[in-house]
Amino acid sequence: MLAGVAGLLTACASSESETPPQEESPKSGAELYRSGVIHHPGPASDGCEPRNKIIRHLVIHHTGAPLPSSLTMLQGKDPERSVGVHYVVSDEPAPRVIDMVPESYAAYHAGKSAWLEADGLNHSSIGIEIINLDGNRHPYPADQMELIIALCDEIVRRHGIRPENVVGHSDVSVGRKIDPGALFPWRTLAEHGIGAWPLAIDVEELLDAPVPDADLSRKLLTAYGYRLEPGKDGLRNGIEAFQRHFRAHRVDGTMDSETGALLRALLRRYRPETPLGLPEKTPLEDAG
Repeated sequence: MLAGVAGLLTACASSESETPPQEESPKSGAELYRSGVIHHPGPASDGCEPRNKIIRHLVIHHTGAPLPSSLTMLQGKDPERSVGVHYVVSDEPAPRVIDMVPESYAAYHAGKSAWLEADGLNHSSIGIEIINLDGNRHPYPADQMELIIALCDEIVRRHGIRPENVVGHSDVSVGRKIDPGALFPWRTLAEHGIGAWPLAIDVEELLDAPVPDADLSRKLLTAYGYRLEPGKDGLRNGIEAFQRHFRAHRVDGTMDSETGALLRALLRRYRPETPLGLPEKTPLEDAG
C-alpha cells in the first residue's frame, strides 16, 4: 500500500497490488497523497494478520493514552493483548498520520465487535486511532480534525465505504467501549461527505411521533446496525451508544422523542426498507 511503510513493517510486511497516486514526498520517509494527507511511516506492528474479507467498514477510536505509549501498545508485542491499527492520528502541534499496518492486513483494533450482519470487524474494516486521552471529556482540536477528515475521505473513497458503515468503536462494541467519545464531531464528518447523519427535515417531522417502546427501540436499533445484549441493560447500552454518536449533548440511555426521531430519520435515509413503527395516517390526515 505505502511504499515507504512496507519495507519497515516486519510481521505484517506486505505491499498492495495498486499504489495510490503519489507526489514527491516533502519529508524523507513520508508519502504525500493527492488528497493532501502526508503519511509518515510508523513502527512495525505484530497486531495484524492477512485480510480475508472485503473492506466495508471504517472504525474510529481514541487511544486513551499519549502518543509514545500508544505507539508502543499498538506494536502488538504484548502476548496477553496483541493490538494493532492501520493509522494513528497524533495530537502534536502539527498533527501527523502515522501508518502502522498495511490496509491489505487486518489489524487487531476492533476486538469483539459487530455491525448489522457482520461479526468480528477486524477483517472487514480499516481502523484509525486518534490520540485523545478521553473523547468524552476532551474535544478534538481543529487541526487534528482537519487531518482526520482528509484521512477518512481518502479511505472512504478508496474502498467505497457506505456512510452508515463509518462507525465508532462504541457503535460496534456496545456496552464494552465508549470511544471515540461524545465529543467526537460526527456531524462535521458528515458535512464533509463522511459517515451518516439524519436529514433535519425528517427529524423535525418525526419529533411528534410516538416514542418507541422497549421492543420497538430494540428492533429499530438492530435494524440500523447495533448489536444489543438481551434485557434492559442491553437495551440501555444500545441507546447510550446511539446517543453518543447522534445525540451527544445528553447520553442517558433513555429512549425519548428526540432520540426516537433521530433513529427513525436515520433509518428512513439509510435503511428505507425498515418499518418505523409509525401509526398509519387516516385519509383525512393525508389530504391535509
